[in-house]
Amino acid sequence: MNKVNFSNNLIELPFSKIFFKLAIPNLYSTLIAAITIIFDLWYVGQIGVSELAGVAYIFPIYMLTSMLSNGAFGGAISGAVARAFGSKNIFQAECVFRSAILIAFCGSFIMMTFYFLLSEMFFKFFKVDEEVTFAALVYGNILLSGIILIWLFNVMISISRGTGNTIVPAFGWSIVLLSHILIATFNFQFDSGKTILLDNVIFFNGLWTFSSLEWSIISLMCGYFFGIIFMIIYYAVGKHLFTLTLKDTFKFTGIISLVKSGSLASCQSLMTIALALYCTAIVSFFGTDWIAGFGIAIRLELLLIPIIFGIGGALIAIVGANVGAKKFERAINMTWKGTFFSIFIVGSIGILFSLYPNTWSSLFTEKLEIFEASKLYLNIVAPFYAFFALGLGLYFTSQAFNTLIWPVIGTLIRLIFVVLTSLMLFHLNLASPSNIFIIMSAGMIIYGIFISCSLHFGPWKKMINY
Repeated sequence: MNKVNFSNNLIELPFSKIFFKLAIPNLYSTLIAAITIIFDLWYVGQIGVSELAGVAYIFPIYMLTSMLSNGAFGGAISGAVARAFGSKNIFQAECVFRSAILIAFCGSFIMMTFYFLLSEMFFKFFKVDEEVTFAALVYGNILLSGIILIWLFNVMISISRGTGNTIVPAFGWSIVLLSHILIATFNFQFDSGKTILLDNVIFFNGLWTFSSLEWSIISLMCGYFFGIIFMIIYYAVGKHLFTLTLKDTFKFTGIISLVKSGSLASCQSLMTIALALYCTAIVSFFGTDWIAGFGIAIRLELLLIPIIFGIGGALIAIVGANVGAKKFERAINMTWKGTFFSIFIVGSIGILFSLYPNTWSSLFTEKLEIFEASKLYLNIVAPFYAFFALGLGLYFTSQAFNTLIWPVIGTLIRLIFVVLTSLMLFHLNLASPSNIFIIMSAGMIIYGIFISCSLHFGPWKKMINY
């Protein structure tokens, strides 16, 4: 299908005929990414409570990396590649390719530097339990040492999505997951249908010995490594329009614009993860079991982001084409239809796990105290996941409308509200897990309502009148 026909379809065909065709491949990739995360959490849950609690501090960093490399900068990269190929400017597309690789190295270096400078001070400042701190640093040190693997894999599949090829990213994610699982099996013994976790992974008669926690993150990093190998093979011998000649290696035309676009989108990701880290820190005041239970529950919430991204990625293409054709009313109509589809899926997941919270928690632990902590959070917060989907879904489509500033402000308002009200509760000695979780629910409601109302009655209304 050529570009002209494709563009005409986006601005002329009914919503149902174009939305699902674009959304389903994206959702498949995000489903595999989510399963990868769930398996990793299950793995850590088999090791111990302190390890589970420690990883709860590091997991938001992992999610931030994914959100920056695959969502914020990844979205900017996909859009830039698509525009370049749409205008038949192969040289510019290749400049975006090279710029994306450079951004991956720079982004991973910045994250790694901040982590190793601040991580130990963070745990000392919040007086986190020593065993939990040790587990967090063991897991985090390996993750951040290999963070470039996550960045590189995500920008490479973002480039592929920009060319209109969503099959390759799906294969790439499948390789990451399968590699992670297969390498993790070195830490398990299978006997009479039972899976037994070994204390260590030993190679060459003890020359190399890894603890279970170390091997859990090493196996995940190996998954990304093999995913990158697959992508390199694709770009080396696969069918695509890139030439990637050596003479143009240091040509990065348009990188400044790419960095600006990705940086603004990154504000949303940074504040979302900052909120998750802050909430993790204040819940830790109630004990290790609470932080372990919260870590299990919050991971479900963060796993919703890829689902929303899968739908939002389709909407960016649809809405962007209509905005470019100045069909603003159709673009806004498409936005609401797609966003409500996202709200339905995420809202249903929230209601399901608020009614049956142990269905989620039992995947990762058998300790009753952790069950109760996770259950309380899901009972109070999960029913309002629909508002989270509303705000984040509109964030993605705002990239097509160029109205990204409003979702960023909405995220900032949510962050300030949760921080200030929770600190007030601690100051008045009214802080309790249930009260903190109620504040988190209220923050979600404010987030979704502010972004939807500000866009509907602000820039989008002006577009229709224009």
